[in-house]
Amino acid sequence: MADGYNGRSDNYRIAEIKTMHKAPYPGIDPRRPELSQTGRTVLIAGGSTGIGFAIARGFVQAGALRVIILGRRADVVQAAAASLQAEAEAETAGMERGNAVTVVMGIPCDIGSLADAARLWDGLKRDEIVVDVLVLSAAVTGQMGPILQNTVEATWTAVEFNVRAILAFTDRFYKQGGENRAKKQYLVNVSSSAIHYFQSDGTLIPAYGLTKNAGTLLLQQIAKDTDVNDMQIVSFHPGGVRTEMAIASGVPENAIAWDDVRLPGQFAVWAASDEASFAHGKVLAAHWDVDELKGGEVQKKIEEQPSYLQIGVCGAIGI
Repeated sequence: MADGYNGRSDNYRIAEIKTMHKAPYPGIDPRRPELSQTGRTVLIAGGSTGIGFAIARGFVQAGALRVIILGRRADVVQAAAASLQAEAEAETAGMERGNAVTVVMGIPCDIGSLADAARLWDGLKRDEIVVDVLVLSAAVTGQMGPILQNTVEATWTAVEFNVRAILAFTDRFYKQGGENRAKKQYLVNVSSSAIHYFQSDGTLIPAYGLTKNAGTLLLQQIAKDTDVNDMQIVSFHPGGVRTEMAIASGVPENAIAWDDVRLPGQFAVWAASDEASFAHGKVLAAHWDVDELKGGEVQKKIEEQPSYLQIGVCGAIGI
């Protein structure tokens, strides 16, 4: 499932960003030449529904060579791929730039299974498909209620899906081609404001906040040890979108002013562009205006304060 509802979408702010968005705007338009994905193969884990599907649509609009969507339900994955392929053909028909039609592939895959992940990446290698952009947009919420009122197995399942799967996919993505790797790679992680729940008054699904925090922190650490020109890593909170996850969790339709699913869908394309290279290893929010992000106070703080827009201890510690 794609992450979405968090209950705090309108409060996820930083003082340096004055302009907040709840719907698409020109700065993240995937048809902008600066955001072109021409020639790239994009793999989207959790791309068959909700935010993941909107992200897949964004990469089609950006002219990607190939978009591969993954999901656990074969029928849903195949239907989503067929629908997106039709959109890709319509999109290209209206272009003057002469791009080839984006090829959309749907592959059933249990993201949380190491065996399924291995089969997927081994199959891509066998078919000589090299992934240029990896989007991690799959998550499970875990069980409702305090952790110690649930089973160890249930909580550990959330760890496997929201943390171990990120490591497994990132590892295989980064190591494609072995020592012969040459092109820059782009990794986009759909995180959540739930990564901060430990600082607030809690949540009904603490295992979700715990594991989303750990998964995002994992990528933050990998980014610290990885040159941005080798593999660019950007995480972002997608906002409050009424996804299947939100509905299944029992969130009322009138709970918040929901965001347009196209907002995170298009923000992800921007995050996979060189315009976002300054945010390597950082956690952003789809609401934040990218023109304000790209310069001024935000970029200055990133340069001066390495821990800015990152997960860490709130306070001072002695070492």
